[in-house]
Amino acid sequence: MTTLSTGHASQDVYDRRAVAYLSTSALLHNLSVMQVYCPDSRVIAMVKANGYGHGIRSVSRRLDGRVFAFGVASVDEAIALREDGVQSHIILMEGVICPKDFAVVSDLDLDLVVHDFAHLDWLIAQRPRLGDVWVKVDIGMGRLGFFPDDVPKVMAQLAKLSASIRGEIRLMGHFSHADSPQCAEHLRQAAVFSALVARYQLPASLCNSAAVITMPQCHYDFVRPGLALYGESPLPDQSADVLGLKPVMTVKSRLIAIKDYPQGAGVGYGHAYHCPQAMRIGVVSFGYGDGYPRSVRSGTPILVDGVSCPLIGRVSMDMMTVDLSAHDHAQMGSEVVMWGKGWPISVIESYSGISRYELFTSVQNRVKFIWEE
Repeated sequence: MTTLSTGHASQDVYDRRAVAYLSTSALLHNLSVMQVYCPDSRVIAMVKANGYGHGIRSVSRRLDGRVFAFGVASVDEAIALREDGVQSHIILMEGVICPKDFAVVSDLDLDLVVHDFAHLDWLIAQRPRLGDVWVKVDIGMGRLGFFPDDVPKVMAQLAKLSASIRGEIRLMGHFSHADSPQCAEHLRQAAVFSALVARYQLPASLCNSAAVITMPQCHYDFVRPGLALYGESPLPDQSADVLGLKPVMTVKSRLIAIKDYPQGAGVGYGHAYHCPQAMRIGVVSFGYGDGYPRSVRSGTPILVDGVSCPLIGRVSMDMMTVDLSAHDHAQMGSEVVMWGKGWPISVIESYSGISRYELFTSVQNRVKFIWEE
């Protein structure tokens, strides 16, 4: 049965100009694929950035109780999940922004990531009630985390807070080259983290989606899949199909006009495209205002009634134009698949130069989200 995220009955795609269909079964399938890769590790599902554009509440509601925890980037995301009734652990992956956030961490029973000595100073000053605490180590990512040589000092500081910490202290790291498993820097980072785990004998988490697949020796106690949960490959040389992943999101629109143009006619803004011969051209009700990249070039394929047809001219805010020369039977209302089932988002990535991560998170709220079983 098809249901809207609002709980109302489904509307057909032809009643809306732009619809994102989201599959619960695909989401759960992708989780099972990740669990097969790491059967001895617990899963932290990354739902930051509005669930990679899929809807943080909707995704988390479907995974709650099936994963160990959810990874969020901000206190606001954590609040939204608790208000929606999520019971699983929620990990504040970037830590707190200011000392007053500790009250939210305590009230909502959030897992706290500490990655800066300022965090420790604030904790010692305030002594908030804490659950599990994750020590983030910068093993070479060059972003958040304590340098490895500083970890002994961090552990000494946390020992002063033992009365405030009700849960476990854990280690966390992040690879900078997880999609290049044979890279010398990647292997160096794996060795650095392994030495820390061996020294402190603490539960640990290192692997994102790519490392879950390529680095089984680094799974440790917890893994943190993100992109793979949503059905896309995190690896440049292996497709989602090869990895057994299924797209959770399929974005659809429709043709709202079909016109015949003579040879030499200009199409769209700036007449960036001129018809090389007489052409039948369709107008799709979808544009960069919906999340489709304006940077795509002519020739980018989309599916019209299952037929691959090339985009022509510039993508507008609300519309784009498509060459229907290969599709004689296209008509007003014909279904257009932008990406998703049968048309991976990696196709758009290759023509636009914009990563699939950014494409997913760019889908705008005027696209109607409909969750299916």
